[in-house]
Amino acid sequence: MTAMRIVSIAAQTLRWPIAGLGAARGRRERAAVVVEVRSDRGVIGLGEAAPLPGMSPDTVADAERTIAALARRVPLALADREAMYDLAAGAASPAARFAIETALLDALARDAGVSLAALLVGPVDRAPPSPAVTARFDAVTVPLAAVVDDPPAAHRAWRAGIRCLKIKLGVDDDPDRVAAIAAAAPGARLRLDANRSWPRGEVEARLAALSHLPIDYVEEPCHDAHLLLAGPLPCPIALDESLVDLAPAALEIALGSPALAALVLKPTLLGGLAACLALAGRARRHGVAAIASHGLEGPIGTAACAELALALGADHAAGLAAHPALAGWSVSVPQLAPDHVHAAAGPGLGFADLDLATVVGACPPAD
Repeated sequence: MTAMRIVSIAAQTLRWPIAGLGAARGRRERAAVVVEVRSDRGVIGLGEAAPLPGMSPDTVADAERTIAALARRVPLALADREAMYDLAAGAASPAARFAIETALLDALARDAGVSLAALLVGPVDRAPPSPAVTARFDAVTVPLAAVVDDPPAAHRAWRAGIRCLKIKLGVDDDPDRVAAIAAAAPGARLRLDANRSWPRGEVEARLAALSHLPIDYVEEPCHDAHLLLAGPLPCPIALDESLVDLAPAALEIALGSPALAALVLKPTLLGGLAACLALAGRARRHGVAAIASHGLEGPIGTAACAELALALGADHAAGLAAHPALAGWSVSVPQLAPDHVHAAAGPGLGFADLDLATVVGACPPAD
């Protein structure tokens, strides 16, 4: 594979309404900077920077500035995947790093005729992944976890083939609500997410009140949840948004605890696919699950998260079921089935004949 030259980088900021349900509880709008790169061979790559207010350390304005600064540097010669990682790593905004990295990798994978997932774990030299590597990802399917708010939603998800349910919890949530949702889908595994809302002094009692249910873990029960891992807990926990700020040494201690079940990896928050793969490697060395998830991105960002899920493999359900930020778009995520992630039919992110102008035209209209 010869070096690719990026000859143009364009971006457009989009805003669209979303329903504040399920994974989007309490939200009414999403905003994203969609990035398009073009190579000297006419290949297009797409990426999405969608900082999540209240969770992301950066803003849409930060992403806009970062992407505009990179655009002023074209043309850019990029020999391989590692050179693209290095270029994206210099971006100040984590969401922009994800977008830039995705767009460059999408272009490289399209040029090589392989999926982005195959490229993520393929060779580091200029050669495209071997047919064996490509076939491996063409055959992978990853089960999905779906966010549900009530028993009817749980029953619908179960009928659609979902076997892992995620339930968002607030400070005043009743354990009976969780039990009712579990009863609506007998046999389903549960993942609970408190988004740091529980008072620290009540966490162990709240976990104990739920421990009789089929719970895989409780995400981020309180602020500084990693400190809970110093001792035994009534049921396991997972780390999500705290990974943004957690020092490497503190993470290493947390990974050594038997009470830590998973790291939830959102590329928008963590600064891209390479950063998530590095965290996944650390987690697996300690026997901790690495779960690909989304940050309420539109179809471009969600497709990139799906490629991450395929690269991580089918050991654990990915938190990527269709969510409110995808509703209303006239393009769909090619990797998403109702109950699983599968390989897209085309290379890269799997979008056929999609460029920046098409994405802009496919965005749901503002209210």
